[in-house]
Amino acid sequence: MHQLNISYKYFIDPKNGISLEVDNDLKDFTSELLNIGDLKTPSKPVEVLAVIMDLEGFTTFTRQVDPKLAIPSFVSDFFNWLFDKIRDEMHISKENKTLWAELPFFSKFLGDGVLFLWRIDTDKISAIDSQLSSERINHLTQELICNIIATLYEICRDYPNFLKERELNYVDPPTRLRCGIARGDAFPLGINKDFVGPCINIASRLQKFNDLSFGVSARGIDHNYFGEGYKKFFLKKKVYIRGIGENEIIYLLNDEYKQLSEEAKMIFK
Repeated sequence: MHQLNISYKYFIDPKNGISLEVDNDLKDFTSELLNIGDLKTPSKPVEVLAVIMDLEGFTTFTRQVDPKLAIPSFVSDFFNWLFDKIRDEMHISKENKTLWAELPFFSKFLGDGVLFLWRIDTDKISAIDSQLSSERINHLTQELICNIIATLYEICRDYPNFLKERELNYVDPPTRLRCGIARGDAFPLGINKDFVGPCINIASRLQKFNDLSFGVSARGIDHNYFGEGYKKFFLKKKVYIRGIGENEIIYLLNDEYKQLSEEAKMIFK
């Protein structure tokens, strides 16, 4: 991202109070500072699995004494751990470099979290064998999606171990790693350095939905393709999501749902 260093000079205006004079050319302040290219560039939708991971309690963590001494180190530790975990958890076999699914093609730092986009490329799957039926292609696509979700579940479940290994390094670090997941179309902006789309918005809502830490939109995702070891962890419910819909179908964690109060459970159908 570009930075614009503007030199200001303050002075007192008799009528308007404090005013500013600017030494720099104000024409430099344009949308080009976003550094994502020409925003008029036509955008072709890309089918993705949008994932937003967020650190619960990060704002509180930044309020400690002299946060500048802890925040850079923690952020570095966390993101190095997170990217390493995604790469390592995706491995079926490190010997022959086989993976459960592709790695995300896009990632974006969000301050207290990160956006990942996984490409859902049915054309690539169908190219494996021209004889594959549409039913078989859908089956393989669902398996890939469920593999990604299972990987993210394992990573979130391992976050307490990340904290335990560093308990003497930080005071009151973020307590939970939350995750929201949704499938849909994303639209690249400019030179594909940023993306927008409803699925990203849904993932954002689900990662901070009530007291839950893990939420998956059921749109285009069938939990029956989870391995038996993972299917039991998820519960399917309908719920109102502000700005999205009255009866959105989502998957949430069985254990987290059981821990909700009876009042909190009333929003689910």
